[in-house]
Amino acid sequence: MKILLALLLLSATAAFGQTQAEMNQQAAADFRKADTQLNAIYGKVKAALDAEAQEKLKVAQRAWITFRDAEADLQADATARGGTMAPCIYNGVRQQLTETRIEELKALLEQLAQ
Repeated sequence: MKILLALLLLSATAAFGQTQAEMNQQAAADFRKADTQLNAIYGKVKAALDAEAQEKLKVAQRAWITFRDAEADLQADATARGGTMAPCIYNGVRQQLTETRIEELKALLEQLAQ
């Protein structure tokens, strides 16, 4: 499973860069794009909540970010400890988890609109 994930990440980024350094840079840029989208939807959800719920969202989001980064660190370490591919895996996992979180927050926002 870990090797499959690594191969998928590398093949997904290979179209954008030829060297491992370029792939690592592209993976970091892809993560930053997803993180920007996450921050936008987070702001929309926060605006739809009262003060008490905003505080709960903040606590949940901080815990989720801690989980996301720890999970990405685990996956990168388990797949490519100390290797040049590790940053690509780390950022690829963070991107994937961030995109999932975006969908979760979009669903919450839709729920709040009802």
